[in-house]
Amino acid sequence: MGQALALLGTWVQGTAQRWLVLELTGDPFHVGLLGAVAGLPLLFFSLAGGVLADRLPKVSFLVFIQTLIMVQALAFGILIHLGMISFSVILFLALVLGTGMAFEVPARQSLIYDLVGREDITNGIAVHSVAFNLARFGGPALAGFLMQAGFMSECFYFKAASAVAVISVLFFVRRRYPGTNRPLKKRRRSPCSDISEVLSFIRTKPLLLMILINITGFGILLLPYSILLPSLGRDVLGLNAKYYGLMCAANGLGALLGAGFVAQFGHMKNRMKWWRFGAVLFPASITAVALSRTFAEACSILFVSGFVMVICSTSAISLLQIYSVNELRGRIMGLFTTSFMGLFPFGSLLQGKLASVFGVRLTIFFCGLSALILSLALLLATRKRFAGPAV
Repeated sequence: MGQALALLGTWVQGTAQRWLVLELTGDPFHVGLLGAVAGLPLLFFSLAGGVLADRLPKVSFLVFIQTLIMVQALAFGILIHLGMISFSVILFLALVLGTGMAFEVPARQSLIYDLVGREDITNGIAVHSVAFNLARFGGPALAGFLMQAGFMSECFYFKAASAVAVISVLFFVRRRYPGTNRPLKKRRRSPCSDISEVLSFIRTKPLLLMILINITGFGILLLPYSILLPSLGRDVLGLNAKYYGLMCAANGLGALLGAGFVAQFGHMKNRMKWWRFGAVLFPASITAVALSRTFAEACSILFVSGFVMVICSTSAISLLQIYSVNELRGRIMGLFTTSFMGLFPFGSLLQGKLASVFGVRLTIFFCGLSALILSLALLLATRKRFAGPAV
């Protein structure tokens, strides 16, 4: 519940800051630049975050990171309220948030396994995904209504308050479940040795390597579609801030229902099939978003996209955690975060620039199509090798 509220604040802030940049600059390239700056720390620090998650008390570490995130959101809101916000300030504060998330995500993901264990890991991840996608559904809608009513700074105050809520819950977890706040063992090796160890492990697990390659392609070609949604909504479909928020919310609603679907059926031995299913339909749905002509069409397709994206990502995380070992789980999640979210900056810059030159529709269409071709190529190349029993 605490994480759902914190993530709700994250989505409110993310939606508001993208629209704010578009209003300040009028250029989708600057929105892409915002996505790149916010995502760069995920590329450079996520693996380090995984190392720290394996070395440090996870819950105390998460409390520290959430405090940093709270401070940046509060500063964001105050500067907007005082009329002192600028594009360069937005980039700096987005960089601070991205740095916090780079260290927070691997620790949070590996903490789930500590709380639920191997047998229930898929359902545990799915329940967490329900919280994430509940926020993804409600956050953009709430941001859209707040912005339309003239409460831009309140979007960021809300994020700061939500961070306080999750910090309170983390204190409760640390007190009630002290075992989750202890490192697995004392480590005296260097961080470089820790990174070398996890990379060597990945090389011995072809399934994990294939998933990470596919997820890397998605991080560059698919996830940055979100930075083009403001331009798709305002400049292509002629929508205002409220309807842009609702369009994002439709995507979040699909993701929420997809998470609920996995939570219900995730215990069944079909994780590999669900991952293959999502790996094909997710890029196909993004390709279809580019062809939408009306608000209703865009919302419908984004709903489907959210549903299949969660099936794909949740199944991937489950497979990565199941085929990992306890001592490497934080670092495995660090690699996943680097692959899935860390390459977002390059994708954001690429898609922002392409959209400025070729238009939003063509950019979304060809990036989605390229990701679909990558998925099909990987699945066909490895079909026989991983045709064994489902896991």
